[in-house]
Amino acid sequence: MDRASTGTYDPSCFRLIEGPIPAAPDGKIVVQTLLMSLDPTNLNWLKLDPQLQAIPFGVGDPMIGVSIGVVTESCAPTHAVGDVVTGMWGWRRFDVVDPLFVRPAKPATEMSFEQQLAIFSHVGRAAAGGMTLIGEVKPTDAVLVAGAAGATGSLAAQIAKAQGCRVVGIAGGPDKCKFLLEELKLDGAIDYKEENLHEAVHRHFPQGVDLFFDNVGGEGVDAVLANMAIGCRIIVCGAMSQYNISETSNLYGVRNLPLLIFRRARLQGFVADFGPRNQVVDKLLDDLTERGQLVARTHVVDGFENIPDALALLLNGKNHGKLLAQV
Repeated sequence: MDRASTGTYDPSCFRLIEGPIPAAPDGKIVVQTLLMSLDPTNLNWLKLDPQLQAIPFGVGDPMIGVSIGVVTESCAPTHAVGDVVTGMWGWRRFDVVDPLFVRPAKPATEMSFEQQLAIFSHVGRAAAGGMTLIGEVKPTDAVLVAGAAGATGSLAAQIAKAQGCRVVGIAGGPDKCKFLLEELKLDGAIDYKEENLHEAVHRHFPQGVDLFFDNVGGEGVDAVLANMAIGCRIIVCGAMSQYNISETSNLYGVRNLPLLIFRRARLQGFVADFGPRNQVVDKLLDDLTERGQLVARTHVVDGFENIPDALALLLNGKNHGKLLAQV
């Protein structure tokens, strides 16, 4: 990164530099990156606000993210040259990685690397863990998902459907709403660009929302707070609508929080790392995928030089599925 990017995202905050391929120190491996995940959280980290970073870094450091790569050098007994792994490391063609922070990737002959990063990664864990471990989804729940055509939201919505729930998704534009209804087989779709959210949520949930999986923040939270069933759970996975706002004073101020009291409701944020329960989440993703109950679309860009501009697709909604970069 050449500098921080605060407020409106500016691709020029990145700088592409060339350097030597690193050597593996004792106990570490060198991984050649094959495919990288581009995520809304990268936009947050670019602000260089310690409260928004999973791992502290600053100007001059490489951006980090979840990737798939092949081991090209190993000084660790756990890995051999040629092993294909997935984990979080720097946005580099070759990077030194601690073996503790990677795990084996599935063979490409079994599942494409694109599908693996779209489902079997932090994205799938956020959707599955958020729905089941945090949201405690039940078959009787009436579920609403914001950003339901996005990478995480689309999986969360399908997971709720697989549990037997009635599920409605919020998305922007007729094409994305058509995707929710025809491909994901949801029970309803709300086009936030054309409909009043408060009225639409009430229309779809006359008895109230039992579980709201939120990736967007903003007005949608207030619309759900005004239409909660008793015991509603609001699970906050992201706040995409707020990531590109330049002034803190312009962030959306939620008005209906007091209604949590009277509906005996819960609002909880989380990150996609559930510690020892990751195995439970991964098993659910495995089972649903084997049964053909998860559909994941991907949008792949080629080359490091195109990554800064590609990140903007996350803000304007012009990506068509999980955003990835092939390097």
